Amino acid sequence: MSKPDQLLKIVGTLMRVMLVSERTPRAQQHVTRYNPHDFQTLGFLRENPGARATTLTDYLGVVPTTTSSVIARLVQRGLVAKAKHPEDGRAVSLSLTKAGQDLAETIYQQDLSNMRLFLSAIDESEQSQLIALLQRVSDRVTALENGRD
Repeated sequence: MSKPDQLLKIVGTLMRVMLVSERTPRAQQHVTRYNPHDFQTLGFLRENPGARATTLTDYLGVVPTTTSSVIARLVQRGLVAKAKHPEDGRAVSLSLTKAGQDLAETIYQQDLSNMRLFLSAIDESEQSQLIALLQRVSDRVTALENGRD
């Protein structure tokens, strides 16, 4: 099996585990159904309160109409609030509601739990090596994505 084949299989397993674990917690299943864009948006707004919709579009890597649909869905579910941007009255500022903050925190804690599980398979030194190597890969992919080589 080639190295790309091996990596594909490994990454596929890790993603499957993460996607199963990311399903909405039982206590909040009435709030939102599992949707990767919704979860990514909640996480982004957790880290970037007051962000503009255009910034979210860039982060998600989708077209503006997709972002508008995600925002509308999350606003309707009471997870995101829209307001005029303080620096540009034409722009929209996005933030999490209390319910959105609670759900975003639950998702974040589950993600951390997943990472602890993954890291538990290797010792401290290997963990540092793995993180450093994955950071290099992430930096390279980001550079290519942004048109830098």
